[in-house]
Amino acid sequence: MSAWDDDAEPSHILEHVFLGSRTHARDKELLQRIRITHILNVTPSKKMDPVAGVPNFFEKDKLFTYRRCSIFDNKAEDISGVLEGCIAFMDQAKYYGRILVHCNKGVSRSSSMVVAYLMKLRSMSFEQALTFVVDRRSIANPNESFRLQLQEYGRRLQRSVPKEKSARIVRGPVGPQLPPTKEDAAAIGPQLPPHLLRAQEGDKAVQNTEAVTQGANEKVVIGPNLRPNPKRERAHSNELNEDFTTSTKKKKIKNTE
Repeated sequence: MSAWDDDAEPSHILEHVFLGSRTHARDKELLQRIRITHILNVTPSKKMDPVAGVPNFFEKDKLFTYRRCSIFDNKAEDISGVLEGCIAFMDQAKYYGRILVHCNKGVSRSSSMVVAYLMKLRSMSFEQALTFVVDRRSIANPNESFRLQLQEYGRRLQRSVPKEKSARIVRGPVGPQLPPTKEDAAAIGPQLPPHLLRAQEGDKAVQNTEAVTQGANEKVVIGPNLRPNPKRERAHSNELNEDFTTSTKKKKIKNTE
């Protein structure tokens, strides 16, 4: 029995990815049984290719979400421009259910999309991805042009890896910036608004000027700076005069003796 005869169901490549043909795409009962929610049709419409074009059989059915990627299976076809869109659609499907990726026979075009998906999101080389797919669907066989384009796609992915890694490097302090504790916050206090900060800076400048002036006049102020009291100054002056008079009298008595 050939591999073509053993193609009753699509090949299960990943948990949410199935690879198959138009035969599987038109079997609604099969699609529901294997819980398909998304369908990626990698063929042109029937109008563009009456022979190999495959219609979206259940496009009006709300059970399925479709995306068509119009690719011809020939050496002149450029698939590089559609890879990222197909990969994104395939990856989106895992959040809703499962996806069937199909072309006409499930050999070249659809298998190329699955290989690209593995290269992009499973970090496989072209050879690794192709082997992975063929092990699960033996008839998978991208044409020679698609193989060359997938190999070039792999080289682009490799070149992009260092850029992505370097973009994650953040210059700055080593280690996380921890928020202040409640005790620290209480000691620091809330941040003043700008106008109060400016006023505070002005007060500091005035205080600094006064300190310099006091230093120049050789005045040392200990404790609070009290206002002058006239009565206290007069009393202090009288005490000094009395002390001076008493001291003078004592000196005269000594000289007399």
